Amino acid sequence: MGGSFGALGGDFTTLSYNPAGIALYQNSELSFTPSFSMVETNTSVNGDNFTNNKFGSNISNFGFVFSGKNMDEEWKRINIGFGWNQLANYDNGIEIITENSTTSLTDLLLDQANGVTIDNLNSFGASPAFWADIIDLENNFVDTATGWYAFDNGNYISNVNPLSNKTQYHRIESRGNMGEYVFSLGSSYQEKIYFGATIGIPTIDYTETNFYSESNFSDTTVELSSFSYEENLIAYGSGVNLKLGAIMRAGSNTKIGVAVHTPSYISMEEEYSTSINTNWDNGDKLSESSPYGYFRYEITTPWKVIGSFSTILQNKFIINAEIEQTDYSFTTMYSDYYSFSEENTQINNTYTEATNIRVGGEVNLHPFKLRAGYALYGSPYKDKPEYETENYSAGVGIDFGGTFFDISYTLSKNLAD
Repeated sequence: MGGSFGALGGDFTTLSYNPAGIALYQNSELSFTPSFSMVETNTSVNGDNFTNNKFGSNISNFGFVFSGKNMDEEWKRINIGFGWNQLANYDNGIEIITENSTTSLTDLLLDQANGVTIDNLNSFGASPAFWADIIDLENNFVDTATGWYAFDNGNYISNVNPLSNKTQYHRIESRGNMGEYVFSLGSSYQEKIYFGATIGIPTIDYTETNFYSESNFSDTTVELSSFSYEENLIAYGSGVNLKLGAIMRAGSNTKIGVAVHTPSYISMEEEYSTSINTNWDNGDKLSESSPYGYFRYEITTPWKVIGSFSTILQNKFIINAEIEQTDYSFTTMYSDYYSFSEENTQINNTYTEATNIRVGGEVNLHPFKLRAGYALYGSPYKDKPEYETENYSAGVGIDFGGTFFDISYTLSKNLAD
């Protein structure tokens, strides 16, 4: 239903959006939702178009809601819920193979190196490139008295001719998700006003491998047959936030909801490494790796406000709508070891306020329920308003009397593509 459950309630995902939805449960419920995904990525390089598909499976949510007994005629039951909701899926893959006679990755590595002595080369790029012989000093004469290069003066050359035709291969694979453990509490007053609160524990788990290689050089004056460069990133973290929500009946079949999300305070850790491998015509192989990179920092996300509406028509049709407002420019990063002042200024200059809209509907054909939805997520970028995302969804549910089975399909499309 486009994710527009804010005023409808009674669905476990609402605990991460409008926690007042937990107060509408009249019975205890166990929820478990597996999901399967296919991400299609279209890329254009040097006039060639590439399409990559990434298939995956994961868990969208699991949790339990305990519905208590009515306390009195005014204040009804207290409901308690806990579990996990997936908020984002990072599974993706891109693979590109192309012929290029104008540029090389060594151009970037050479730019990193020029003007820098060997001991001060970038540990994750130019330094392993130098020791793997992709780049070299203009004069690499070694002084036998010192055992070191006599002309360590920051002047380098590339052992790859960028104008040589070559086969370039690039693969990026990412896996992981952003989820949230939720601990929620809700109650209702006269079954007219519903209140709820959620303590959220957001979690991030992200892994990326970036592999790049060049081979089949047409220029044979240098006896390098191929080289590869690989980056590995592991990022993980957790934090805390608070969500408050309320739902009010505006009639027997109509409800209006509002929710406020505090910023999430997330502690992040990153592990990073690179490696370079070269293969030479004479059979030699060189392999150089960067040192182990580790960094810890904190992120504060912006506030979020959500307004929602739902109505039931003829006891058969449900219509939901939801609007969400957040300002991504209020995201901040900080660390005890680094100021992040430049990055925070860039965030403020790059990102802006965005409006997200979600609508959905359901038709009750007992025991079947047919659902459809649409969502439009506004661009977070100041200078790129076209970077919006559309979601289309459809599904069917079956009521077995105490047990529910639902299946849905969601198509997500970036409008800038």
